[in-house]
Amino acid sequence: MRIPNTSIRTTWRADWLVEFGAALALLGILTREIIFVTVGMGILLALAAFVLIFRQKLDSLQKGLHVAQAIFKTKVYLGDRLRGELTIENRSDVTALILDVQAVAERGLNYEFSASFHQLLQAGTMLNSQFTITPLARGRFRLSGFVLSFTDASDLFVGEVNCECSGLIEVYPGVGSAEPVSPLVLYGGSESLRKAATGIDFAGIREYAPGDEYHRVEWKATARFRKLMIKEFHPETETTLQILIDAGRTMHEQSYLGTKLDEALAVARLLTESTVDSGSRVGMWVYNETKIMRALKPAMAKDQLSSLQQLALSLLEGAKSGELSAPVRPPRASWLVTSNMPHGARVAMFLRLLRLRLGLGYRKTGVYRALMEARGTSPKGFSIVLTDLQTDSDALFKAALIQRERGRTIVAQIGAPWRLCCSLEAAYVQYQSNSKVLNRLLDLGIPVFDLRPERLIEAVVRHVEAVTVAPAAI
Repeated sequence: MRIPNTSIRTTWRADWLVEFGAALALLGILTREIIFVTVGMGILLALAAFVLIFRQKLDSLQKGLHVAQAIFKTKVYLGDRLRGELTIENRSDVTALILDVQAVAERGLNYEFSASFHQLLQAGTMLNSQFTITPLARGRFRLSGFVLSFTDASDLFVGEVNCECSGLIEVYPGVGSAEPVSPLVLYGGSESLRKAATGIDFAGIREYAPGDEYHRVEWKATARFRKLMIKEFHPETETTLQILIDAGRTMHEQSYLGTKLDEALAVARLLTESTVDSGSRVGMWVYNETKIMRALKPAMAKDQLSSLQQLALSLLEGAKSGELSAPVRPPRASWLVTSNMPHGARVAMFLRLLRLRLGLGYRKTGVYRALMEARGTSPKGFSIVLTDLQTDSDALFKAALIQRERGRTIVAQIGAPWRLCCSLEAAYVQYQSNSKVLNRLLDLGIPVFDLRPERLIEAVVRHVEAVTVAPAAI
């Protein structure tokens, strides 16, 4: 919980004390026991006093902290890494526990620190850490500073201090490299793709070309012509590939290269390229927590490649303007407000809350609407959902359960959170939570691909190929 008009957030300890104090005070009011009211209000007042003290410490740190960075060179080629050193000096008389340091820079730069900052920063002391900056694209990138996270000794509150430290980095095209470092390189590029199934009606044979599947080799013709020959099939144009891209709040977080949304767009492009030779149609839907943001109706795969590029540019502009940010939830009505409501209004509010409790609110989520619209446009085909499974997973379960009988749905997880954790303990916690979500989808019969990037594309294409060919062969 964030305290209004401050950068202070409460930890689980403070949240538990707030709930305990409020419950104790409410119990005292209902039972008319002054001791319960006194203890409960005392806990809440003590927490309020701790907040004021912690805020004063943050103000002192804001004035007394001196942060300086030294970058050894500011002009590099794409593919090279910049090295530097960060110095944090505490010139105030306050001692605080520093939790983390985050760089404030434009998208396209990835910071990696060599040492952890999770240590006690005493008054008059200094911390040093070397860092590495990996440019992900060409251009000029501005460095604005760093955000330092602190906590108090009782681990009740976490606050942030902004330290300005400006700079400019210029990244030039790599020497001898035609393509920039991008998520496309991370996921293997189009050269490593297996071609999707092109149908079941035999059309003829031709000479082997790089990228063809070895199981399509015609061995009798190979022995006769003394060179590899491949079986050709007539394209099956009825299959439609429906790609659903999650653009929720968590998809804008940093991943392996760029954000999770950047990687999802790269996967969508590679999947589209894999279906060019099969004559399949491809449609795309981009959704967030509440609605469908963009939609490309099914069309031939080779025609969708240029449309996908324009879609990626529009999403990038939308992210900069805040269009794709998480929706602001309306404030909850307090007990004093609801007590003054008319009887009809209170009944309507109760029914809305009951509807949410019963799980009927999934119909208003973006993933449910995207799946329904995709299936309504093309009932036959595959729906591949590219998501990090952090946004409205319950709605995805409901939609997948409804659509299970109408078509085939695949979930490809982008940037699994446990793979991106630096701490082994945090990675284990995230892994356990993520496994519960994956198991729920598997119990519904929904294939889930939670693989490393270099294996994700091949696994998805192999599954589509196997499911497409197997029923027809039978």
